[in-house]
Amino acid sequence: MATAVVVARLGELYLVGPDGRARSFPRAASRELPAAALPAGLERELRTLPGEVALVADEPGRAEAISAVLGRRLGLATDETLRSARRALPRVARTAERAAVLAHARATLERVLASPEEVLISLAREEERFERAVGREQRAAEAFLAPEQTSLREYAAAWAAVRASLERHHERLRDRLAEQARRVVPNLAALVGERVAARLVAGAGGVEALGRMRGARIQLLGSRRRPSPERGPRFGVLYRADRMEDVPPDRRGAYARSLAALAAIAARADATTRADLSPRLVARRDRRVEQLRARRP
Repeated sequence: MATAVVVARLGELYLVGPDGRARSFPRAASRELPAAALPAGLERELRTLPGEVALVADEPGRAEAISAVLGRRLGLATDETLRSARRALPRVARTAERAAVLAHARATLERVLASPEEVLISLAREEERFERAVGREQRAAEAFLAPEQTSLREYAAAWAAVRASLERHHERLRDRLAEQARRVVPNLAALVGERVAARLVAGAGGVEALGRMRGARIQLLGSRRRPSPERGPRFGVLYRADRMEDVPPDRRGAYARSLAALAAIAARADATTRADLSPRLVARRDRRVEQLRARRP
């Protein structure tokens, strides 16, 4: 049986007819082909093909989309049919092919990074980086001496204005991060705080990855061997969680364990059902805080 193949290459769709000739139809390259994106010229060519010609496409999504437009079922091209069709395509210069592939990869990456989850991860990493930068500037300012009647005094005033500008930017960045966290992981943000929730998602690499983690793993996300003399290695990002300061220092490890277990439930809900569990989780968190505060040594 004669076969016609719809195949994509770089920024064009091609129809390789039963005679082996390839006709091109420019469009944006994509693995899927929404019905609205089907070039009008290609649709006309496909409708003129006799019914005894088998129509196939190189991708399942493309075959389904074209089938919806034509009202005629398209099959999936076999490897042999696809190789034969691609040999019929015109040759492309390597430089043009490389440029088109890079442009397609860049466009795909931009679409992925535009998702709310990836925006949250980017903001969390930027906020953490900016916090370190602001902290370094503040410590440097505390150690900087600017005697009176010297040019250093004028420099110190200008430097203080720059630091104030950085702090204002940091505050706006935290507000934007909090808003995004409430949108992407509402249960986790209500439980541990927006900034900590965002850093947990960034540390795990995504909401789904975080939702698959157990509490013990979440407790150690972002941990260092010894972040400070007061905190041992059992503390990760959660040491900044809401209500940690309300717990006596010698009981914060127990609070971190309990909070990590609740965070695992919250992250799982945010990654799957999107059910609002925050009132119950926050109530359990607060009860645990009161228990730890009331417990005698």
